[in-house]
Amino acid sequence: MLLKPIPKQAQHSWEILERIAIVESDEPLQVVPTTANLKQFPIYFANNVAHAINICVARRSVIERLQQAADLLPEHLGIVVLDGWRSRDVQQAVQDEVSDTIRALYPQLNASEHQQLLAQFVAPVRAGFISPHLTGGSVDITLFDRATGEWLDMGSEFDEPTKRSHTHFYEAQPEHIACHNRRLLYSVMTRVGFTNLPTE
Repeated sequence: MLLKPIPKQAQHSWEILERIAIVESDEPLQVVPTTANLKQFPIYFANNVAHAINICVARRSVIERLQQAADLLPEHLGIVVLDGWRSRDVQQAVQDEVSDTIRALYPQLNASEHQQLLAQFVAPVRAGFISPHLTGGSVDITLFDRATGEWLDMGSEFDEPTKRSHTHFYEAQPEHIACHNRRLLYSVMTRVGFTNLPTE
C-alpha cells in the first residue's frame, strides 16, 4: 500500500464547531464489536478516570465505518477503539486530568497560555456546547498487531499534550516507524469518511 504524507492541517477551532447545528439522527449507540480486525479497550475505565464506563460505544454508522477502515488494513493489523461516546462528566474528568498534566509539563505558562494549550487537546466543557464525543460520532483509536495483540508505535502516549501528538508531527521524520503507522491509520480512516483532529 503506497502511503501518502499526511497533509498539514490548520489549527481547529471549537468556536467554529460550536456553530454547527446538532440534529437528532435517532441513530442508536452500539457497543464496539470484537471482530478479527476490530476490538475495543476502554482506556479511560482502565485508567480509573471518574465516571468512565467499561465498554466503548459509538453510533451505528460510526462502527460500520470503523469496520470498513479495518478491512482496508494489511491482514496482520487491526483497529482498537480506546474511546467513543463519553458523558459530560467523563469529558470534564478528562479535561481536568489533561489540564493537570499540562501544569506539570509547562509550569511557566500563564493562565491564558494554559487554556490555549488545553483547548488544542480537549474539547471544552461548557453549557450548550456538545463536543463530538458527546454525540457518539467521534472515536479515539490506534492500530494493533493481530498476532500479538500489541499496539503499534504511534510516537506519543494517549492524550499526551505535546507537539508529538499532532498528527503531522512525524512527517518531518519519515524514517520513524510512527510516521508510517500514522500514515496508514490516517489513510484508511479518511478513505471511509472520517476526519481527523490535527492535534491528535
